[in-house]
Amino acid sequence: MLSLYYPTGSLIHRLSTWLKLLVLAVGSTALIWLPNSYWALLTVVVPLLGYFLARLPVRVLGTDLFRLSWLIVFLLITQLIFNEPVQAATVIARLTTIILAAQLFTRTTKIQHLITTVEQLAKPLRPLGVNPYKVALAVALMLSALGQIVGFIGQVRDAQGARGVRLAAWSWVVPVLVLSLKHADDVADALVVRGLD
Repeated sequence: MLSLYYPTGSLIHRLSTWLKLLVLAVGSTALIWLPNSYWALLTVVVPLLGYFLARLPVRVLGTDLFRLSWLIVFLLITQLIFNEPVQAATVIARLTTIILAAQLFTRTTKIQHLITTVEQLAKPLRPLGVNPYKVALAVALMLSALGQIVGFIGQVRDAQGARGVRLAAWSWVVPVLVLSLKHADDVADALVVRGLD
């Protein structure tokens, strides 16, 4: 599993994993209930401030924003086709904020800590036949995959640009889908080898 953890020793890095996970979950859920408004664009400032407080280098933020920018452009175009501009802006703000917050979480939290925390939180579900370790692993894989897919978008767009391919807003979708499915197969094979099918 790809770890995007970037150690800086900041206060955000030292916060407990369960607290960061709680803030991410509550914040993401609250964004869903955000009314449609151009003011929603200000929510993107929150994870950007988090990057600053985590003392992550500007190049790390730049890389994350660049990789995310292609996805945002694609989503913005599709949103503007099907929705009013204010609704499109709200949807883009929500998604950008949630993805950047998840990226910040993975940049400031070790995968081992995440798995341990989620496993502890899922232990009360054991009497219902739920395996807490598998729940924890699924959450860790989901957050890791988010960063991986954003990385694939950047790789595909860079490769297209280097080959002189016309950079249409949707031209990266199929290659990213293929890379994502291959990555999912590789992860599934690795889990089966470890007896976690």
